[in-house]
Amino acid sequence: MGTVVSVRFPLGRYHATPWDRNVNEGAVEWPPSPWRILRALVSTWYTRWPELPAPVLDGLLQALGDPPAYWTAPTKPGHTRHYLPDLAHRSGVPGGTDKTLDPFLSLSREAESHLLIRWEADLTGEQREVLGKLVELVPYLGRAEAACEMSLLDGDVPIDETWWRPGGRGNETVRLLAPTTPVRRPVLELSTVAVRKARRTMPPDTHWVTYARQVLREEPPRPGRREPSTVEAIRFGVQAAAPFKATHGVLLADIMHRAVTKKLAGGRPELLGHGGAATNHQHAHWVPLPSGPESGADIEGLLVWAPGGIRPEEVAAIIETRWLSGRRGGGDGSDGYELKGFPKTTLLLQSVGRVEQVAPELCGPSRTWRSLTPYLPVRHYKRSRGSYEQFLEEDVRRELQYRNKRTEVEVVRLPELDRWAMAFRRYRADERMTKDARVGYGLRLTFTEPETGPLMLGQLSHFGFGVFIPEDR
Repeated sequence: MGTVVSVRFPLGRYHATPWDRNVNEGAVEWPPSPWRILRALVSTWYTRWPELPAPVLDGLLQALGDPPAYWTAPTKPGHTRHYLPDLAHRSGVPGGTDKTLDPFLSLSREAESHLLIRWEADLTGEQREVLGKLVELVPYLGRAEAACEMSLLDGDVPIDETWWRPGGRGNETVRLLAPTTPVRRPVLELSTVAVRKARRTMPPDTHWVTYARQVLREEPPRPGRREPSTVEAIRFGVQAAAPFKATHGVLLADIMHRAVTKKLAGGRPELLGHGGAATNHQHAHWVPLPSGPESGADIEGLLVWAPGGIRPEEVAAIIETRWLSGRRGGGDGSDGYELKGFPKTTLLLQSVGRVEQVAPELCGPSRTWRSLTPYLPVRHYKRSRGSYEQFLEEDVRRELQYRNKRTEVEVVRLPELDRWAMAFRRYRADERMTKDARVGYGLRLTFTEPETGPLMLGQLSHFGFGVFIPEDR
């Protein structure tokens, strides 16, 4: 029985330069080489699943060492041109630029699968489980712009002459780089710079494999029923000129929201609009991701989560937002000012897809959830509503009801987190509020049954407040 992985590119583009070609040649490596695929698995292990024991990964790489076969969807070539300044360039003076191409392949966004990869490998139950989780964590294949969704298919898929097969016969051929067996992980970890420094034209323990196929038929093979893929979450890494403190995360969320709204010229209310409770909070949440719930944590990532879904053109506008600044004003000729606590920030795209793939640490399921950022009550406390603890519990239950979550929950205030919550800036960039206008709390929520996340509740929950993380996963 073969092992088949399905790959989809939700943005409809695939970027990858072949090993022995220059980017300005306009060549795109299609299908992705066996070398590239195994390196993607190793990279994902390092960055997104380091808890996986190295011997387990090594065994999986060895099982997938032989070159696979590929089925590829129809594509159309394209490119963009960029003129980059060289050493002779001077500001305001024409010339002194070098033309650089960005070649890519366009694919239909409506397709269920753009690429099938089939290994003649009968994996063990543990290896299939590991491979299934690992491929779902792969954020992109090729260049970082080629965001992808990968999944391990339950069954096998028969191959025919329309598949790219190593050593096969057909009227179309391509040469792809593959590791030799036995596969050694240290070889897959070598950088391009390290290979060039060693004065090699190709990585050690690799060889070229010639693939061939007949002209593709019009109807693609159907690998079985799959749920249609939906983009509902985008995750960025945050790289700032100085540590971006979690206490100022609302500024990062607010400025990101403004930047995307400007790019989309207002955009759909269903994505950027107002009236959260009235719409069950289906529009976008802009969620700074701190390194942890402890005091002094820094922001390591930024999650854009829209439960109602994000359209392809909206995804493109969001991922094109690369740089954020706390600079305000200056449009009238004045110098403006910098928002306190907002260093210049670069956003690095990490993953695109369903929220349970993009931010699994926020999804559970779990019976017990704990505050990652302070909870800001929506209503104002009145003595007629009972004790303050009863007020908080009722406020949380209303928020859960708006989001179609279970309302049978025990809400416990954690007094030891009051000082932690007070340190957070609790208002957006243009709001004029006193320091104590909104009070925040650290809470623990205990449900009668395991509840799935993300749980983002209370005031400013669309800007990073009221985020809960599971305690008993």
